[in-house]
Formats: sequence, structure tokens, C-alpha cells
Amino acid sequence: MILFCYFPILAHSKPTLTANGFVDFSAAVHDQTIKNHIYRNKVVGNDSQLFLKAMMPLDGVKYGAVTKFEMNYNSDKRNENPNLDQAFIFVEGWLGKVEFGNNQAVNQKVKAGTSRLVRGAGGINGKYLENVNLPDSEFILLAQSPIGHGGYSKSALRPYARSQFRALKDDSFDGVEDATKISYYSPRIKGLQLAASYAPNSGNIGVTKQTVRDANFVKIENIFSAAASYEEDFDNLTVELSATAEHGHSRSTRHGNLFAYDFGSSLSYFGFTIGATYSSWGKSLQTDPKTNTSYYTLGISYRFGPFATSLSNLESTCQKNKYSATSLGFDYKLTRDLMPYFELTNFSFDPSSQAVASNRGYAVLTGILFSF
Repeated sequence: MILFCYFPILAHSKPTLTANGFVDFSAAVHDQTIKNHIYRNKVVGNDSQLFLKAMMPLDGVKYGAVTKFEMNYNSDKRNENPNLDQAFIFVEGWLGKVEFGNNQAVNQKVKAGTSRLVRGAGGINGKYLENVNLPDSEFILLAQSPIGHGGYSKSALRPYARSQFRALKDDSFDGVEDATKISYYSPRIKGLQLAASYAPNSGNIGVTKQTVRDANFVKIENIFSAAASYEEDFDNLTVELSATAEHGHSRSTRHGNLFAYDFGSSLSYFGFTIGATYSSWGKSLQTDPKTNTSYYTLGISYRFGPFATSLSNLESTCQKNKYSATSLGFDYKLTRDLMPYFELTNFSFDPSSQAVASNRGYAVLTGILFSF
């Protein structure tokens, strides 16, 4: 009886199917102290992403599904065959939005700060990292929570996922971040929005498992993520603030449980934006209970017409191993969809042990981005 009543509504609904994404062609030159798995100091590559979204309105509520496809190749054979990276269903109405499936958690999608203002090839977000050799010690390479960082810190002993490939707009290490979950986003009321996610198992990555190498190193269960964000426009001054956290239980007896938090902020005024973040991983997933892990970022950007530039910095500490990256980026919109860019990033690894070689160097990236 219920289905029969809804048939007329469904018959008069207008479902829509939209596609958007980008194709990015880039070239890179790099030089660094350590020479191990990356030998060529010049490389060209192409990475593409395609989002398909199907949506149907039904009695004031929007229902739909989103899928994300990726295809990436470069001349240094750090390739990624065509794959389905994300797939989820959503329901959105006046009470907020709910997502079901393989997608990022709310603490990655809601947070404010430096990673949102970077220009060029993504700055400290990490496109340059595909040209970087890692020392044997553990490091935090991205301004992300442990889950967004791929489930653990990174080293040459456990190279990060996806065959060392980094997409242009990817600010995380794919894999455990896309574990099957349910997420809720409240409506924004007077600038404030609350959100929460739950994933039963970090290993339940489903559609992404063929592209992940290190997701099973630490298995985490009952992962809860929470986020609060505030955004308000005061005439020409825009303020963004966020506080996020994630918690989970480690199945490994050698590693501590997961608890990490992040604070982010940004101010925008007449084309200028400044941002900052601070995050603590605490003792999350560490084998040494006496070790605290944290990072902070600072950044500034300026946009004038089609021209934009940014300067961003990341400083992190993991098991007393320090990592630093400073990135200067430029881009220029030739048209609405076509944008060339240039970026210079200087990086430095400082292991706590003298037995581990340090690594310092730079990476220069340039390319052209077509968005659709």
C-alpha cells in the first residue's frame, strides 16, 4: 500500500545524472639526498578523476549516489590502473545529510585550515610527495588524522599506498580513509555545523582494496569521527573554524588505540586568506607509549582575478622524527576550465637516530589542469 502511494510521486520526479572531474598533465624535477626507489630526476605524468552523481528529489528530500573513478600514469612507472575509488549513497533534507558507503569521514571533509587555501599543485597537500624518497624512520607527511594518513605514519620500510602516486587534489593517503561507514551532517545553523561518522572496521575498504598496499598494517575497529565547524561572513571578512577528532580500537597488541584531534582556522579578507592547523595524534597506534605525535601548519594565499598564489608550511613530529615541508605555488586561470600552475616545494627529514640517513631536497612541479 505504501509503495503504491509513492508511485505517482516517483513518476513525476526528475532524476538527474551529472559528471564532473579533471584531467591533469604535469612535469616534475627533483633533487634530494637519498637515492633509492626514485632514480629519475625528471618525470611527466597524467592523473584523471571522474565523479558521477545520480540524484532524485522525492517529496522535498534528495536521494542519490556518487561514484569516483581514477586513472593515473607517469613516465616513472608509478601508475594506477583505472579503479573505483569511492561509492556511496546519500539522503539530504531539512534535517541534514546522511551518507552510506565508501567515502571519507566527516573529520576529513569538514575541517578548515591551511590545506584548503593552497594553490599550484596542492602545496603541502602532497602532490610533490610522489617525487620524494623516504628514510627508514616513521614520519607524518600530510596534515591529516591517522585514518586520513593511511592508518599509520610512513617510512621507506612501509611505502605509502597507491604505488607512490599522488593525485593533484588529494590531501590524504587513500585506503583506510574510504572504509565503509555511515556519516551524518547537520544543517548549518547560524554558521555552525555538526557531523559524525562510524566505520566498523578499517580493513573494510571494499572498492579501494586493489589499490592499497599498507592498509592492513594496523587494523582498527569501531572508528568514530566527529566534527564541528563554524563559518560566518562579516562584510568582507570571512571566518572559518573547525574542531575534529577520531577514536578507534586497535586489534594489534603491539599498537595503542586510536585517538587524535585537530583544530583548524582561516580568515579571508579582500583576496587574502591565512590559515593554520594543529593536530595531536597522541599515542595513537604507536608501539612506544611514551611517544607523542603531532603536527602544525601555517599558510597564506592571495587571489586577484585569474591569478592566485600561496605559501604553506608543515612541521611534524613522530617518534621524535621530524619532517618539514614548505611550498610556494602559483596558478592562472586561462579560461573557466583551463588552468596552468607552477610549484616549488622544499622538504627535510630529520630522523631521531643517527643510524638512519636524513633526506633533504626540493621538487618543482608544473602542469596544466582541465576541469569539467
